[in-house]
Amino acid sequence: MVFNVDRALKKVFASIADGEQTDRYECVLEVCENPTCRCRAVHMTLIPEPTERGPGHDQKPERKASIDLDSVGVYSEFRKTASDAHLAFCEKLVGQMTDLDFRLLGHLHFTVKNLITEQATPDSIDPRFDFTQIESSKKMQVYNDILPFGDRLLIAIDGVEHLLLDQHCVRVGCDCTESYIELAPLMADGRLGEHVGTIMVDYESKQWQSVADDVAPRDPLALRHLTENAIPDFYNRLSRRHSRLQAIYAHWRKRHLATQRETKMTLPENAGRNDPCPCGSGKKYKKCCMQ
Repeated sequence: MVFNVDRALKKVFASIADGEQTDRYECVLEVCENPTCRCRAVHMTLIPEPTERGPGHDQKPERKASIDLDSVGVYSEFRKTASDAHLAFCEKLVGQMTDLDFRLLGHLHFTVKNLITEQATPDSIDPRFDFTQIESSKKMQVYNDILPFGDRLLIAIDGVEHLLLDQHCVRVGCDCTESYIELAPLMADGRLGEHVGTIMVDYESKQWQSVADDVAPRDPLALRHLTENAIPDFYNRLSRRHSRLQAIYAHWRKRHLATQRETKMTLPENAGRNDPCPCGSGKKYKKCCMQ
């Protein structure tokens, strides 16, 4: 492996072969701080450790590198902007990395990104909501779709880790306590496997029900016991995650409506009286901007 973590020092080091010798670097890692960004790029400053080779030997220079964990290679933007020396170093680094190195970087990337995401306030999260569709059709929102690096609800089934993808209604004024839970296996590279099924959970009454238009992941009672044992505060976590999505949606819907009013949006001439208002308020056109 190229990388190793010194847990006592809370530092990451890289050992990179250069001809007959191996150079050791301390790595300072950075990730994108946008909570809704799905990129898995890790940006590094590699600081060489002092050598003891004596006079006449130059100290290795500090290097930069950016690695894309999805493409398992040099990050495309870095390839466009980096100097020839930094790019050559990054390509050498990637060439010496093993699968375990990429998994380690993936774990570190998620850990940092998760901390950024869970500490983010609604005004610092900028998801893309379809306000009209949500208000008119009660379209559910998946917590880990809005916050891809947010906390995960994980359980092990037959030795395979599965992700519980909880969906919630965020429509203004809705006080439902139902969550729709999709189940999918989590692969070794961090990607999701094939969808297994969906179950509906009322976190207030703690009722579990099958979903009419989808198969149940497995026996609901067995799945319930497995989930409650793996995640003791499961119902409270669903409630908190639902509330957080509602807060994010309410903030950005308010911003959206304010922007529409400020710009005095030109409404289409063919908007029907009973159609959803084009401004995205969720009200009928005749009871909103038509007036």
